Amino acid sequence: MHEKGKLKMWTKSKSATLSLIFTRVLIGLVILLAAVLPFFFSLVGYGSRPDAGLFYIGMEDSEVIALFICAYASFFPAMIALISLDRLLRVVRRGLVFTQESVKYLRAISWCCFAVAIIMLCGWPFISFVLIFVAAAAVFFGLLMRVVKNVIDAACELKDENDFTI
Repeated sequence: MHEKGKLKMWTKSKSATLSLIFTRVLIGLVILLAAVLPFFFSLVGYGSRPDAGLFYIGMEDSEVIALFICAYASFFPAMIALISLDRLLRVVRRGLVFTQESVKYLRAISWCCFAVAIIMLCGWPFISFVLIFVAAAAVFFGLLMRVVKNVIDAACELKDENDFTI
């Protein structure tokens, strides 16, 4: 292909950079959500005060408090998972995929998924059955991360064996 009409190739590095950008945007959105959540609930009418906000949600006071607790309890494992993902993507960009550092970040992400699942299961009796589906999705992603972690860990062991063989 000639230089002027040359298509820019999508590389692994560009893909990792894009993922890193999306992860950092998501970290910012989660922080913003945590900051505006109290203001959002002040705009909502619920339970004993249906006329207090701009719109009404059909939840009792105890349900709104449980939702608030679940949201903020989930914030911490979600932030740990996102920060671990950010660090993992930086390791991947450096080309150091098969390292114990990658395994450590994948392990942290999986445990954070399981923590969110437990939080959602604790909240569903007070809020809604929808949280059971959120918990199931979190368990699925946690298991997926565990499988990827185990594959990367096995690849690290093979890589270390090959390094010592030479």
